[in-house]
Amino acid sequence: MSEQLLAGELLDGTRGAAVAIEFEDGPWSYEALDRLANRYAHFFRRRGLVRGDRVSFLVGNEPALVAAYFGAFRAGVVANPVNTRLTPPEIAYVLNHAGSRCVLVSAELLPTLEATWPLLQRPPEVLLLGDAPASAFACHRASELDALPAEAPAQDRPSPQDDALQIYTSGTTGHPKGVMLTHANVVAATRIVARAFEITPADRTLCVMPLFHTNALMFSHLPFLCSGATVVLRRRFSASRFWDECRHQRADSASASPTILALLLAHEAGAPPRGASGLKYIKVASAPTPVDLAERFEARFGAGLLLETFGLTETTAISTMNPLHGRRKFGSIGQVLAPQELAILDDEGRPLPAGATGEIGLRGETVMRGYFRDEDNTRKAFVNGWFRSGDLARRDEDGFVFIVGRRKEMILRGGENISPLEIEQVAGRHPAVREAAVVGIADRRLGQVPAAALILRPGFPAPSEAELEALVRARLMAYCVPTAYRIVEELPRTPSMKVSMPGVRDLFAK
Repeated sequence: MSEQLLAGELLDGTRGAAVAIEFEDGPWSYEALDRLANRYAHFFRRRGLVRGDRVSFLVGNEPALVAAYFGAFRAGVVANPVNTRLTPPEIAYVLNHAGSRCVLVSAELLPTLEATWPLLQRPPEVLLLGDAPASAFACHRASELDALPAEAPAQDRPSPQDDALQIYTSGTTGHPKGVMLTHANVVAATRIVARAFEITPADRTLCVMPLFHTNALMFSHLPFLCSGATVVLRRRFSASRFWDECRHQRADSASASPTILALLLAHEAGAPPRGASGLKYIKVASAPTPVDLAERFEARFGAGLLLETFGLTETTAISTMNPLHGRRKFGSIGQVLAPQELAILDDEGRPLPAGATGEIGLRGETVMRGYFRDEDNTRKAFVNGWFRSGDLARRDEDGFVFIVGRRKEMILRGGENISPLEIEQVAGRHPAVREAAVVGIADRRLGQVPAAALILRPGFPAPSEAELEALVRARLMAYCVPTAYRIVEELPRTPSMKVSMPGVRDLFAK
């Protein structure tokens, strides 16, 4: 019986000169990426890291980071990507909690690591990528990798049940949790996505999402690289360059968040409608896409372009998606991707029938092993064998799932449960509203009432409260009408660029 595939083997160096990554400095072949990955693996081993040790990456989007992921997988150490938008105290928490033995840092983020250094309980070894002046602490340089073997380490092969990734959640309250994903999780998720999106060696996908997040790693990279396709990698998203990059690089797919869709629309405001520059689809994830935003985006850039999906760090990659072929439903996160299983659960963890609202439960070979050093939250995350997502949803007779809100964000107004997401979707239908965020604020009589923070579209006058009230009343129950509004230029966001609900709530305390 052959050995089960491991995460490090998803990159096949025998593809030779075929282009794995197109970057700003030119193409990276499969052979070049594979050889660099092996050198990283040898570096980790020679620095004394053993199976199960954590190596942290404080690096922006670049091919060297992709190679470092594979190097960690092949060395049997656990790759811990760190959100590059975190503050030094937040980074220190992750490195201390993970017990990182080594940190890879890019030159532009070296000052951030230096500010973090005094807060670390056990300073790790540091490998600096790129050119930078002398640091306050000793750094290994990337040039050291050149002298290391370009062949994979032969000894101490990891087990499929060993951890491959440890990714910290971007919670808005309390400390983030370290999600432990095994080699088996990563391989299963990669194969499921590659099959669902029918990825072939001819495909070229544009990646503008950050590589510290599962969206970029587990969609835009691993499934495409394991299929022999090409990833067009960019350091960051640019609304002014997005469509030109798609056209010049002959990308036929891309991944984005609803925020990126809104920014692309805002940038094109007043310009003639344009096509989608050869894209077959844009996969949308990270947050529910407002129906009005999806309709406006496709009206400008092309019908059938958006393909909404849903996934969690805890489930490795994509759990549901609208079909690649056939009917899609705006406002839905699609249907479950087999062999993963999804159920809508009641409060006791029992599956509910179609049409009922409850919590999304997931199970299958992509579900995490647990939270690192956190047995209590690991235990709370599961009920009757289902992973509890925290998302409230309903599923229709066709199997399409519609998220109605987050359990912990529901507003309880005088005994009535209100979904902030439903109000946000309705408010977003006003022609002047680019984005809405709704929270519950304290009320002496009713306990909580909804309040809405709004970002306006350029060139539109601010709507009156009477207009907004009429819009909500026409589609939802009267008790869903917000009692307060704030017009803001930007919404408070977490380091992962999700809307920070505590931050929005603070807007109404001022």
